[in-house]
Amino acid sequence: MEQFLESTFWTELFKNFQNWLINELPGLLIALVLFFLAFKIIGFSLKKLKRTLLNLADKDDKVDTAEAEKRIITLTSIIHGLIKIILWVIFIMIILQKFGINIAPILAGAGIIGLAVGFGAQELVRDFISGFFIILENHIRSGDVAIINGTGGLVEKIEFRTTTLRDFSGVVHIFQNGKISNISNMTKDWSAMVFDIGVAYKENPQV
Repeated sequence: MEQFLESTFWTELFKNFQNWLINELPGLLIALVLFFLAFKIIGFSLKKLKRTLLNLADKDDKVDTAEAEKRIITLTSIIHGLIKIILWVIFIMIILQKFGINIAPILAGAGIIGLAVGFGAQELVRDFISGFFIILENHIRSGDVAIINGTGGLVEKIEFRTTTLRDFSGVVHIFQNGKISNISNMTKDWSAMVFDIGVAYKENPQV
């Protein structure tokens, strides 16, 4: 009797696995191929969009090409990051469905967790909102030389949560966008270097 039950168990397991290979595996492989194709298409499209916007900015005499390039690079990199996150979430949901896992409770749990995180992580939400307005209002862009909260340097990266700045000594500083209280952009539209040189009264300044 025990041998019969064990044989039935393995037979049923093999049938279920065989059915999964026939019914679910092709769909999973197709989803995998489509996922990587979507990544390639989006990457190519964003590069093409960036080149198109740069060409339009270069042809417009009223637009500073260097300034436009900084803003375009910043915005396209952020859009690329958001699209990648959305694609990964969709792909993980498809995989879970193909393995027979009901994603409805997961989505409901994610909603509850998101609500709890929203209440508990107010600082994180503030960082995202501040980063959104820094990018939207074009305060600084990647490649700008700026002073953030008293620290000057090159802005290497702007994301929704943090801003990365490398100071003139080569040290990298990462600022939470919600805690940035003061931004001084030294290369917005144009830049200049001011030299304060002392001249003795006895010298002739016209020489």
